Amino acid sequence: MLLKKRFSLYFKILISGVMLILMGSVFVLSSSSIYGISRTGNPAYYFVKHLIWLILGIIGAWLINRTDIKSIERHSFHIFLFSLILLPLPRFFGELRWIRLGPLSFQPAELVKFTFVIYLADYFKRKQINIGNFKTLVVPLFFLFLITGILQTQKDIGTFVIVFFTFILITFLAGVRIKHISLIVLSGIVLICGLVIMFPYRMQRIKTYLNPSSDTQGRGYQTIQSLIAIGSGGLTGKGLGAGERKLKFLPEAHKDYVYAVVGEELGFAGTFFILFLFGILVFSSFAIIDLTTDPYLKFLTAGIGGLFGFQFLLHACVVLNLVPAKGTTLPFFSVGGSSFLINILALGVLLNIAKKVCLEESIEISEIPSLSLR
Repeated sequence: MLLKKRFSLYFKILISGVMLILMGSVFVLSSSSIYGISRTGNPAYYFVKHLIWLILGIIGAWLINRTDIKSIERHSFHIFLFSLILLPLPRFFGELRWIRLGPLSFQPAELVKFTFVIYLADYFKRKQINIGNFKTLVVPLFFLFLITGILQTQKDIGTFVIVFFTFILITFLAGVRIKHISLIVLSGIVLICGLVIMFPYRMQRIKTYLNPSSDTQGRGYQTIQSLIAIGSGGLTGKGLGAGERKLKFLPEAHKDYVYAVVGEELGFAGTFFILFLFGILVFSSFAIIDLTTDPYLKFLTAGIGGLFGFQFLLHACVVLNLVPAKGTTLPFFSVGGSSFLINILALGVLLNIAKKVCLEESIEISEIPSLSLR
């Protein structure tokens, strides 16, 4: 029965992940066609680039699935360090957040979100004996604030919020004392407030969030159009491809507001189904925690599940004006090659771990001596 449960988790992760990728690809084409026409005259411009990243992602996930997870664990710090070196490079090339790779561009912040989880899983596994000592948190906190500092030069508070809450999730599962976690959370809230107050445009976003109708043709325009898109979709939507807000009425409809496009075209049923798929993916990731004794696998699966969950929640909350607007993509749905690629690789790691957990149980069963009545 336990073996059946483990294989069930593997297929839940696989099926939900594949369905999100397929649905996301459809909405990349639907939401970006008007932007492709205005930029190049080709409605499939962004979709073709998306397919290139999809192929790279499938190859990467396949390679990860064939790699021993212990090999990733051994090189966790080096993988994270490599991404950390890449993080400030866009500024050296005159860009804000991206590194140009010919016709493609790559955002190092997307990689850091993922590799920081890989590093934290390894670090807290090695520090389990001293987990109650606050000194144990000094090194990961240093890297957290280093990432925060670099992200602020790129005006990217959204990525910081996701990284911060994922960090809190992993520290909680690692057994860090509640009083230490509470201190970190309080410090994080103070830091976020400080980062908002320091920049006038962020304060303006807060004001717009509280009262978007105060500037219907300015800063509140995007929020209002997003809510119109969601509301006009009703229960079943206007039909795939039939959305109107994406026709330049809703800015960034193919990126930061793609969930609104889903709501307009597929209605409440479509948005709820996507929520359902992300729920399966996230909770299946958390379920692995109870099926393995390896702390590294526990922390890594929880961290990846947390990344998917926090990104979805933040994106959906922005679209519904439940939190102030910030640039947060919807995994698998938003146009953005680096985000899409990293999410597929993260899915590959989850499948690798789920497979390993299943195989461990199979070995345990095969090692039980059979009884003979002869």
